Amino acid sequence: MTAEAPQVSGDDDLGPIDFLAIEFPHGRLTASGFQKLLSLADQGVIDILDMEFIAKDADGTSKKVNVWQFAVPADVDLTAWAGASSGLLDDTDIDEISASMQPESVAVVVIYENRWVLGLVDA
Repeated sequence: MTAEAPQVSGDDDLGPIDFLAIEFPHGRLTASGFQKLLSLADQGVIDILDMEFIAKDADGTSKKVNVWQFAVPADVDLTAWAGASSGLLDDTDIDEISASMQPESVAVVVIYENRWVLGLVDA
């Protein structure tokens, strides 16, 4: 009798999907959070499915924006996020998130897959 080979998760397997919204008062981005997020993606812990930026102006009007529309500090390299949008966030999501934001702030919203779970499920 031979033991069956362990199954390995294929590219078609999908782990749990979560989202994270981080608000930056006055649109001041910091590098460390983005670097940590990229590191998690590089390690295969998560897979970033969508990343959107929302700006809320002084009168409370919110809209999705291109990250290059506001001041990006020299130590923040956001080129890795180009094309990360999948369209998973709709206008209702944007409205709900922006309702929690302070005026004159920017939020980054990341939708990601928890890839680490797939190894646990396979075990």
